[in-house]
Amino acid sequence: MTSAIGWYGPLVDLCKTDHHIGDIVQLLVFVHRSTPVQYKLSKGGEVIRTDIQVGDDTLPFFSVSLWKKQMGTMVVAGDILLLQNVKITKFGHAVEARTVEWSSLVSLVHPYGSLLSKGVDELIEESQVGKTTLEKLCKVIKWVQRARSALNTIGSHSFVKPRNWKLPKQSESQNLLLLSEVLGLSNSCNAIFNASIGEIFLPITWRALDDSDKEKMFVSRRTMEDKDNSLAEDFICIGCHLCGSPLVSENGSICKQNNISLYCPKSPNHLHAVTLIYRPFMLYVWDESEYLPLLVRNKAAVVLFGNIRAERVYSCFRGQNRSHNSNQAYFCRENNPEAVEKGLVGSCSSDADKSLEVKEKNHHNKNTNFHLIWLVLLKILLQQGKNSPLKFEATVNTSLDTEHGKFEMLSVSVPCARNKLFSG
Repeated sequence: MTSAIGWYGPLVDLCKTDHHIGDIVQLLVFVHRSTPVQYKLSKGGEVIRTDIQVGDDTLPFFSVSLWKKQMGTMVVAGDILLLQNVKITKFGHAVEARTVEWSSLVSLVHPYGSLLSKGVDELIEESQVGKTTLEKLCKVIKWVQRARSALNTIGSHSFVKPRNWKLPKQSESQNLLLLSEVLGLSNSCNAIFNASIGEIFLPITWRALDDSDKEKMFVSRRTMEDKDNSLAEDFICIGCHLCGSPLVSENGSICKQNNISLYCPKSPNHLHAVTLIYRPFMLYVWDESEYLPLLVRNKAAVVLFGNIRAERVYSCFRGQNRSHNSNQAYFCRENNPEAVEKGLVGSCSSDADKSLEVKEKNHHNKNTNFHLIWLVLLKILLQQGKNSPLKFEATVNTSLDTEHGKFEMLSVSVPCARNKLFSG
């Protein structure tokens, strides 16, 4: 593979990647964790990316994004890899690597158990690499073996207690499942588990995206870019706050029968309660055993974002941009007159008008920039590896696939807190 593709850049230490922004380089790294993100689009095709957290003897943690499905399937936690022809990029203050069309990888040490049971000489004798690469491989192997006590949970399903974590009482621990156990459930039920947030994936299907723009669906990257001012517009749309269904079809029109449920399953009169909502998105969470994609609808999203409703975020966002279209009730009536006349949705004024009237009368909130607060919360939530795990409750519907809610978030709370932040 190496000879067919060739090398286009130097082999660099992870601690020096910030000197190679925009360059093609080679990396020799140990894999801590691999998280595939795979989502089938309704128009056909799929978005596939594998996020891996790696390290070497100069920097313990570094992020790499693999955009090739075949490469993602080759990565196993605990391996030592040679990543060839990857591009170093920077998002805000974060430096990472990502694959390009001519990227490739070679597994130099596999499986992980051999790293702990064999010596350096025995591990490198089968490696057919050059002198510089061999020297780097020796350094990485020695680093891993020195740190074996911190890394020996790889591949294990035992839960590791973080420093600031207090284990629940034995009587409460029956409902606290590992993600590997949640994924193995064969019957539909509710599951409670502790996990850390890794990524938010927002399927952008209402507008065309070039291949180069598909990364906009991964929110963590966008929170690091100061120039990205469209997050609120992508997250928020006209929809039903009861069931969380968007009432805007993929081409931007409203209430197309083929794309949108005409009746609300959560409403006693089956009518949608129209207001601004957060679009459904996928929340990728992980623990020491596995990763899990959770479908998050509007009500759960509100709590995840500090009880800040979508209409408040959007109102502040449009106010910042001096737009005259912040009135969601007006927008809804202008774009959805037929649906209102036919009674497919409730009166747009019911919730939208009331919420706007409250905001106009509430002088205390006049100077509160909910859009800015929301952006800060997003950035904090997506600081991978820096936050303690949260306690999630989710429904498991084994009759559905992942994209349509096989795992749907119901509630989220801080571990060991008595009261849930939200319960659906």
